[in-house]
Amino acid sequence: MIDRDQVLLESTATHRERVAAALLFGPLDERRKAPTNVKRFVVSVVLAAVACVGCLGFSFVVSLLDDRRQTQAVESLTAAMAANPLPETDTQVTDPGTGFLRDTTTGELVDPRTGYPVDEDTGYARTPDGRWQDPRTGWFVDPATGYLTDPASGVTVDPETMTVVKEDQ
Repeated sequence: MIDRDQVLLESTATHRERVAAALLFGPLDERRKAPTNVKRFVVSVVLAAVACVGCLGFSFVVSLLDDRRQTQAVESLTAAMAANPLPETDTQVTDPGTGFLRDTTTGELVDPRTGYPVDEDTGYARTPDGRWQDPRTGWFVDPATGYLTDPASGVTVDPETMTVVKEDQ
C-alpha cells in the first residue's frame, strides 16, 4: 500500500533540493551540460597512442632480433674460418699445398670434417645433395658470387666484406 504521507515528504524534499540547486547554480537550462564528444575523443587519442607505441615496440624488437641473427651469422663465419683442425691418419695425410687431407690410396682431397671429396680447382667440397660447401666453415657456397650461406640460419654473407647480403640482391 502506498503511504501518502511518505510520498508527500519525499516530493517536498525533492522540491527543496531543486530550489536550492536553482539558487546556487542558476536556472535548469544553464545547469544542463551540452552533449559533447570530448570524452570519446580523448579516449580515442589515448587508444591510438597505445596502438602506435605497441607497433613501434614490435618493430623495434623484430629489428633487434634480425640484427642479432645477422651478427651471429657473421661471428659464426669468422669463428668457423679461424678454426680449421686437420687431423691426420695413416691413409690420409695433410696436403701441404692445400691444407686438406689427401687420401693416399685414391689420391683425392678429402674434407676432414665431413669426409666429402674436395674439388682441387676451387677448394670446395661437393655434398651428397649436389651443393657446394666451403670445407673450412661448413657453409654453403654460391660459386657464381662467392657468397657463403649459413646452413643453420640461412643468412648469406659476403666473405670479402663480412657483411650480410640481402635476399633481394
